[in-house]
Amino acid sequence: MTKSANYIWWALLALLTLATPIIGTIAASFILILTFVTSPFLLGKNEINELKQQPMILIFSIGFIVFAFFTAISTNSPNDLLVIFAFMPFLTSGIAYILARKYAKKYGGKKTAIIFLSLCLIGSLLTILVALYDLYFLNSSRPRGFFSGVITLSMVGTTLGIIAGMGFFLIDGYKKIIFMLGPIFAILIIVLTQSRGTAIALPALVFLYSTFTIRRAKTIKTKLLAISILSILAIIGFYYITQQSGRIAGIGNIINQALNEGLSSIKTTNIRIEMYQAGWELFLDKPIFGHGWTNMSELAFTVLDIKKYNAHLIQYFHFHNDFINYAFSIGIIGIIIYFSFLFAPIIGALKTPRDNMFGIRLEITLIMATLYFFSGLTGGTLSHGLLITLYAMISAIVLGGFRDEKLN
Repeated sequence: MTKSANYIWWALLALLTLATPIIGTIAASFILILTFVTSPFLLGKNEINELKQQPMILIFSIGFIVFAFFTAISTNSPNDLLVIFAFMPFLTSGIAYILARKYAKKYGGKKTAIIFLSLCLIGSLLTILVALYDLYFLNSSRPRGFFSGVITLSMVGTTLGIIAGMGFFLIDGYKKIIFMLGPIFAILIIVLTQSRGTAIALPALVFLYSTFTIRRAKTIKTKLLAISILSILAIIGFYYITQQSGRIAGIGNIINQALNEGLSSIKTTNIRIEMYQAGWELFLDKPIFGHGWTNMSELAFTVLDIKKYNAHLIQYFHFHNDFINYAFSIGIIGIIIYFSFLFAPIIGALKTPRDNMFGIRLEITLIMATLYFFSGLTGGTLSHGLLITLYAMISAIVLGGFRDEKLN
């Protein structure tokens, strides 16, 4: 591994896991610049051939090109083309994949994985510190972070935390317990941000973690330890959601009212449901190619009552649902692109060698897809540049670097 590639690798890791929790979109922009500018120097013939053999990179690249094309032909002004840059990490994720492969080949896949998961753990902790600073020093009602936002800060901390938790299966001895702090940090950031959108993914994530624990833990003692910790977290989370006060605690009431009475009496939930209905109605008006990503606000308020929305939502409008965002913007083609992005890492993991780390690669991609799918039901996870950067780059690093040393 050349010195320049080594420096780029560590810069990418630092920006992704340590800078992103602190400076949000600014860090994501630097990641995009880093991977874009260095791509001509890192992609030789051998590297390009290797990327061609990884279906995730091919799906990401083709999906981005199709998305960019249909977005470009639907724009009203040259400035609208800037939205394409938010999705560009799907295209440049190949650089992260190559850098991870180079590092794993030189230093070993297990070492690469432990370093990366350790940084994810630190990054998740940083989101908590940022949230606490926001709440207690800036007196914010809900922490937004810096160059970030409530939902994005929650998603960054949750993503890094749940992935860090997978280190439990890589380390021998009691040192592995430290990685169980990852899921704890994930829950803490959800509680601090009161992000209901991220919270709805927790039951599925607990189920996946429990399944992985039963399957991967080497001893009965380890299985019992991990399941006990997960069970305690699940019980505390259930109690908090159903018994305590706050936005997250209202999830149970929202679901109950929605099932029994239709629309919830909670204003924010009503607004979300109206958004989904409007987005679907507009999709049906132009189902094949859609209306274009940058036309959301203009067309949405031909259906929605603009008086119900604040200036920020109007200016940066989206339907707060990934499926609807893609369907409205690019029609049926957009729906295909959305699910391609969502399942590409899983497909890529299945294509990797059946080495000793195959299981953890597959499990992390399943966790990522689950978190982004459920959170994307009420937010814009694969519709937001910062969160797209996390999804694409982490997936690339896991598939490229989490490899059995003996096969490198």
